[in-house]
Amino acid sequence: MTKRLCGNTIAGRIQLNGCYGLYEVAGFPQVSGVKMLYKSCGGSEAAGNGFDDRRNTAFGEVENGVGSGGGFYATSYQNMYVMGQCEGDLSSGDCVGCVKAAVQNAQVECGGSISGQIYLHKCYISYSYYPNGVPSKSSSSSSGSGHQNIGKTVAIVIGGTAAAGFVVSLLLFLKSLTKKRDDY
Repeated sequence: MTKRLCGNTIAGRIQLNGCYGLYEVAGFPQVSGVKMLYKSCGGSEAAGNGFDDRRNTAFGEVENGVGSGGGFYATSYQNMYVMGQCEGDLSSGDCVGCVKAAVQNAQVECGGSISGQIYLHKCYISYSYYPNGVPSKSSSSSSGSGHQNIGKTVAIVIGGTAAAGFVVSLLLFLKSLTKKRDDY
């Protein structure tokens, strides 16, 4: 999947809602965990009176939530949907600090934009304003948690398949080594 999406690269990142994969060559130059890698700001329409307050309150909820949410937190607040995610190796405090840096970048870089994504090296945030209310994730299901975990489930299945493929490749390699030794 990585080769199809990223081509022939020496480092890459694939990010899904709730998880992401990162690979890089040993010795690859490291950057600060809060260095901005990418930003996307959308819709500069005025969202109405109080938009900045709603957005900033939602940002505050995500900042607090990622610390106790295992590095991932998503919330809705007054027509705002905000999500934050950190790398798994970050401590709770470092995750909160990274998400706070992403929020500050969003406030400066995206200004009054009604949607945005800010990707830092160790974390990212995404936010969207829905004037008619945040769409329900459980519209076709009586259990909302089933739809919320689809991205995580897909990532786990893909990761498990990749790991199984790696193990099979390793076993075939070891088998070929023992076969070569038997030939001598």
